[in-house]
Amino acid sequence: MGAWPASIGVIGVGAMGRALAVGMGRGRPEVAGRLLIADAVPAAVEAAVAETAGRPATIAQAAACDLVCVAVKPKDAGDVLGAVAAGGGPGRVVLSVIAGWDLDRLGAAAPGCPLVRTMPNLAVRHGAGVVAVATRGLDDERAAAVGELLAPLGAVVGLPEHLFPAATALAGSGPGLVALVAEGLEEGAVAAGLGRDQARQMVGAVLAGTAALLSDGSDPAALRQRVSSPAGTTIAGVAVLERGAVRAHMADAVLAAARRAQEL
Repeated sequence: MGAWPASIGVIGVGAMGRALAVGMGRGRPEVAGRLLIADAVPAAVEAAVAETAGRPATIAQAAACDLVCVAVKPKDAGDVLGAVAAGGGPGRVVLSVIAGWDLDRLGAAAPGCPLVRTMPNLAVRHGAGVVAVATRGLDDERAAAVGELLAPLGAVVGLPEHLFPAATALAGSGPGLVALVAEGLEEGAVAAGLGRDQARQMVGAVLAGTAALLSDGSDPAALRQRVSSPAGTTIAGVAVLERGAVRAHMADAVLAAARRAQEL
């Protein structure tokens, strides 16, 4: 990391805010040492500090940092962004994880602050997440610094803001949809005779292995065809899923999540 940001405030360390802080600081003591952690719930601060090696702070202290990551619930966002706007000199960058708050709304609540709107998912904690990013008012130097800070979280994808509902559906809701698939795989394996612990361990490995095989941008359909031998086990299972229109239902689920994200 370069000299900027010299301090990184994280306001709101529930599940998503803590995952973001852990992911940014993991394996990078030079980042962890710059983290100031704030939350209205003292126990949440204590837990996040223990995981990140950051320092506890008041909301006012975190709001005065060079980069302020705001990961609070939408109902609390106005007050927190007001504290950021009042918290110090100009030029502090706001990185928002606030659901449903677009750049216009963020800018109205924190006037004069360069903005980074993000849509991460919980896997950023492990460096295997997805982070959609849109910015406003960020100069090239700070944009590069923010990119460097976020890079270890996983796939960082710059998007025009009108695509954020789709990104929210895929990045934010996708793990829940895949978890439902994992449940089905586990139940089927148990029904076929595996013990619950064995099935869960193997399902986790299957999902991780499939993600690794697709990590180079391979076409999922091509992978499915590669493992579908004529009259084999995979093609028998796929035939069942196709009769249930599973692909269409998964696509519809993403579309439904995107519509809901647009409503927030």
